[in-house]
Amino acid sequence: MRILPRLDVADAPAKDDVSGYSGVILSSQRQISQLRDIAGRWLQPDDDPEFFLSSVSKGWEARVVAVRRAGELVGIMYAKERIIAGFPSGIVYADGSLADTIVADPLHRQNVFRIAVDTLLRFPTIRGVRVRILRSGCELTAIRELIASRPLDTHYSRIKHGYPSIWKHHAHLLLADNYEQFLIGLGATTRHNFRYYRRRFEASGHSFIDHLSMEELRSAALALGPKSTFTGRPLEVEHALNVVGAARRPLAIGLKHQNGEWLSVIGGWYRPRGAVLLVQFNNNRDFGPDSLSIVLRAYLIEMLIRQGLEELVIWAGTGPPLSRYVRYLPTICVSLDVPRYSWRVARLFVSTAGPWLPGRFASAAQWVVPI
Repeated sequence: MRILPRLDVADAPAKDDVSGYSGVILSSQRQISQLRDIAGRWLQPDDDPEFFLSSVSKGWEARVVAVRRAGELVGIMYAKERIIAGFPSGIVYADGSLADTIVADPLHRQNVFRIAVDTLLRFPTIRGVRVRILRSGCELTAIRELIASRPLDTHYSRIKHGYPSIWKHHAHLLLADNYEQFLIGLGATTRHNFRYYRRRFEASGHSFIDHLSMEELRSAALALGPKSTFTGRPLEVEHALNVVGAARRPLAIGLKHQNGEWLSVIGGWYRPRGAVLLVQFNNNRDFGPDSLSIVLRAYLIEMLIRQGLEELVIWAGTGPPLSRYVRYLPTICVSLDVPRYSWRVARLFVSTAGPWLPGRFASAAQWVVPI
């Protein structure tokens, strides 16, 4: 392991005396990108710093914590600070419900998480940390150790699919050993639709494209946007495409009309044992009765099964018919706030005023006083 070089950061390292660990907050793209070469030994495709940076959308700023022990980098925590009306809120969020928020040597993972959260909470401008984690795992143990070691205002919330909140709920679809077995596991109506609409699509002379370049995906998405029921704004569409483009193993597939026009495209990325469907655009305006979403997802599922993959994750959930066959991993949100009187008063004020705030600010207020 190479020694972590001195980085020209404005953030002073926040140290902890637990087994000689220390943490430093990195905020700029250049600083964070340096971690890729240093930590390459245990980085997985989903863990790449560039991929994390691409996921930081408008309204957020990266706050990555590099954790060292005896001068060596032993772990990274990917987190981001909420920006409200152009101003840093002091609220930092880390989501471990899909990709790991902690990238670390397994021997150090629990301590890395504890030190990283502690480092954030000790930084002068940070008022609170919101972490979303799976209910099983060492992160919850690390949080309990941190709470026992210093005074903090703590709140636990179980995050349930379908409960109105600011959290995204990712749907996990388990794949079978072969495509026919997958179809048999569906209900009669869903199984019929998967077969019927795909046969009709193929009988019309259209084609499935199993690999698109990023240029093709971008061009197709922009062309299909006005014809699709996807309601994302142009900046959101561009952000989604940038995330796909930053993945080490991007997933981009589509359906083409026999005349060469794009009918539907999917963008996402591969994981070690599966794939993530981030965004889908369909020409619903002209081909609504053709169930293009079902057709392309049928091709996708068959393709993933042939590759020996185990799971398809659908970003932010899915509607019928697949909603009946997916599962949502049980997660918990832990809110940790510095016990300052002024911050407690501010949280109380936001909690009281929340129901009367305009929609944009009501959503932002949930980061201050989470559900």
